[in-house]
Amino acid sequence: MRINRPVFLPLLSVLLLSLAACVGGTTPPSQFYMLEPISDLGHGPAGAVKKPIVILSPVRVPHYVDRPQIVTATGKNVYQLSELNRWAEALDHNINRVLAQNLTFLVPAEVVFSNSSNTAERVKFRLSVNILEFHVDPRGQAGLKAQWRITRQDGTALNRQVSYQAPASTTDYSVMVRALNECLDRLSRDLAAELHDLAV
Repeated sequence: MRINRPVFLPLLSVLLLSLAACVGGTTPPSQFYMLEPISDLGHGPAGAVKKPIVILSPVRVPHYVDRPQIVTATGKNVYQLSELNRWAEALDHNINRVLAQNLTFLVPAEVVFSNSSNTAERVKFRLSVNILEFHVDPRGQAGLKAQWRITRQDGTALNRQVSYQAPASTTDYSVMVRALNECLDRLSRDLAAELHDLAV
């Protein structure tokens, strides 16, 4: 039986489009998440306040979470990458920006990302943060482990390794992100307290 090509090709196109629509309809859309600064920071102290300048070095995150997909631990030495639950921007950039916003109001300080000629002589502190762990474990606990270093104007330095946990979820990614955000909030508050005490 000979098939009429002018009729067959349009029918084939319709069938392929229908199949693609069916396959596409079974895959839920990806969800994108971002860490946010502390919500109750307000607008800082009123009036002109002389704020110390803090240079914040680029935050480093471990390679296992340095990817668009959100990573969770599912067992000992076992991790899962979620293709449907992703960070809306690079995680190190997101953490860096949130830390800067939090410290600006919590210290309060003028947080800058580079040692420009306009601020070099007025810099009071240099802060570096190295994230060691940042994920939700198999028990549904969000965890943040980090090392930080504050270097004063005279060259003396203060080093700490800190760890934070917050209850999260093993299945709900919005809950996971909120819990990770809470850990980052606590790190921000502790850093702000150290900087404030050193600035006095």
